Amino acid sequence: MLYKEVQFDINYSRKNLRWDGWGAHGQDFYLKDHISEIIQLIKKEWSLTILPETPGIQIEDIKIKNSRLTSDIQKNLIKIVGEDNFKIDSYERIFHSLGKSYYDVLRLRFNMVPEITDGIIYPKTDEEISEIISICKSKNIAVIPFGGGSSVVGGVEAFKYKTHKAILTLDMINMNKLIEIDSLSNTATFQTGIYGPDLEKILNEKGYTLGHFPQSFEYSTLGGWIAAKGSGQQSGKYGKIERLTVSMKLITTEGNIITAKLPPNSMGPDLNSIFTGSEGIFGIISEATMKIQKLPDSRKYFAILFPSFADGVGFIKDIHARGIKFSMARLSDEEETTLFSQLNDLGKIDSLSRKFKKYLTKKVLSWNHIGERRCAMIAGIDGKISDIENSLDNIKSTLGLHNGFYAGTSPGKNWLKSRFNMPFLRNHFMERGIGVDTLETSITYDRILQLHDAVTIAIRKVQPVSNTLCHISHSYPEGASLYFTIIFPIDIKNPLEQWQQIKKAASDSILVNGGSISHHHGIGMDHKEWYHRIIGEEAKKGLLQLKRSWDPKGIFNPGKLISE
Repeated sequence: MLYKEVQFDINYSRKNLRWDGWGAHGQDFYLKDHISEIIQLIKKEWSLTILPETPGIQIEDIKIKNSRLTSDIQKNLIKIVGEDNFKIDSYERIFHSLGKSYYDVLRLRFNMVPEITDGIIYPKTDEEISEIISICKSKNIAVIPFGGGSSVVGGVEAFKYKTHKAILTLDMINMNKLIEIDSLSNTATFQTGIYGPDLEKILNEKGYTLGHFPQSFEYSTLGGWIAAKGSGQQSGKYGKIERLTVSMKLITTEGNIITAKLPPNSMGPDLNSIFTGSEGIFGIISEATMKIQKLPDSRKYFAILFPSFADGVGFIKDIHARGIKFSMARLSDEEETTLFSQLNDLGKIDSLSRKFKKYLTKKVLSWNHIGERRCAMIAGIDGKISDIENSLDNIKSTLGLHNGFYAGTSPGKNWLKSRFNMPFLRNHFMERGIGVDTLETSITYDRILQLHDAVTIAIRKVQPVSNTLCHISHSYPEGASLYFTIIFPIDIKNPLEQWQQIKKAASDSILVNGGSISHHHGIGMDHKEWYHRIIGEEAKKGLLQLKRSWDPKGIFNPGKLISE
């Protein structure tokens, strides 16, 4: 069964999580013993002999001002949640002031944090949340909703307008319970502070799955998935989070809104659609009812090789058009395929048998017109064994039309083991002067190759020494998501300006070529400029009117998604 393949046992206490990097202490990159070799590969690629050492600072080096929450306000907040659930110590305030993007971690490690939250509160009930936000409304205190803190677009950054007296981060970690499983309706209701592994474990033990597995799965929460309109790796089968959300409870300063637990209906504009992706600007999403499915009987994940990215894109488009069922199809471009091939070779003894196997593989691929510079896809199917075999037969019969070569299940099994692990590599890179940032977009098939090339060129213009990798992470009948990873030497003299140049170049290119500014990371603060340009002024005015209805004092997550 699904839940037995990967076991999770993570201590989510805030002191056990890295304040200046990804993940928990005690967890690390699966190839950590080969970091020096990876660095050498990159230096060789860039024709560099030296990279700067950029070790992180100690948290004590970050000097913070006293909390702007007055003693009376602190006492009133403590009355609601108790002393143990209200924090103003330096560690908690720094930990909760930024998310986990490259830009966030860079500012922490270079001691450039622009704003520090004034306090953190840990409610346990909806009633406590209502009392907290009532105080914040009356005292004009900005409230930052905080789930796992894994946002990579500035979605949880401590920020306030001049009119706000202080900032309070509302951490949902204590609201992590299962409320109900409705086996007749195939739904489950949870408090939204629950982390992905805990949610799946509860469902798995009862024979169900939500099927939502973003790469941040280990360190993100149900509330964060809904607020950022996230997407899981198996969205081909289960769908994006908005498709999985049946109803929710939103706590605003003006009262509670509970959307009806109903299947699709025609009762006017769908409030779930408005609140999903709203990033906490309307209120606190405290519980949600989700669509669940029975655990699949089996699963099969495998690799397919293509001579070019264009061949792979054509294949993905074709399997959608033919209605072939699959859970995921992740297509790496030539640059990303090369890097992962190099990583796969690390630590393996180049024995005679291995050399012979590589020689045979090269020959077989050349017979199929696939050279050294190729594209790899990891694809997977979850379901009944008979359905899996039927879908796989259909996939194999379609491969010949797109010059594809079925490469077996071993790569798929290896991917499943390490699929949540790659973000840990950034921790090591940033110690050694290497920056890693990601961005993603979605676009229709007629422009996907054009956008892929345009973004790559735009980044190289502002950062000539770099590697831009890309893969299709999610796909649909009409188009797909392109997920870019940029690797570059950190400019230690102007690291923030360097990031801003890369971000602007890539985002402007996406806008010019007709892509979305986000497919599944959300908007936050970092994508807001381009989001506004895409939706237009009238749409922005409408969203602001909605915000003023539910948050007239503007205390919820200021500066995110839309600006006054």
